[in-house]
Amino acid sequence: MSWMPLDRERWPLAALVITAATLACAYVLEIFFYQAPCQMCWWQRYVYFVAGPVAMAAIAVRWRGAAPWLMSLFSVALGLVFLVGFFIATWHALFEWSLVPGPEGCVASAGAIPTDIKPSEMLSRPIAIPSCKDALWRLPFGTDWGLSMAGLNALLSLFLAALSLFSATRPRRKADTANEPAHA
Repeated sequence: MSWMPLDRERWPLAALVITAATLACAYVLEIFFYQAPCQMCWWQRYVYFVAGPVAMAAIAVRWRGAAPWLMSLFSVALGLVFLVGFFIATWHALFEWSLVPGPEGCVASAGAIPTDIKPSEMLSRPIAIPSCKDALWRLPFGTDWGLSMAGLNALLSLFLAALSLFSATRPRRKADTANEPAHA
């Protein structure tokens, strides 16, 4: 895979950009399309809230001239963070398909509906009470076994974990220009 420009020194920046884009997409869906996150969706976001600062720390220490083994360690750390995201997202997707049990209190029930407001006021609210059990949409659309947002996040997290661990083993690429010094 010599065509792949990722190595242990460049991967943290790519991971930071992908993390920010993923969180931005989640917030766009929430704010503009009124798809409120459930409890398990928030757990999946927490992974990205951790991956961002880890990537920023890796970028900062690389900028200060970190050793290659330290950059490999940061790539492995990012890989482990994304693996946690994969397991949480997979659990959520399997829970949506009723294949595994989910956490208690994650399914909207009659007890979860607020009693201090009128039902007519609840209908006028753009964001409904979220349930971890019910996927708002699936790809392909109209199917019960398609990939929900949790399933798509599981695939993305697994891909990011694989790229992180792959990048940890890659030495820095040769200099792109004559002015850029080559490091091992």
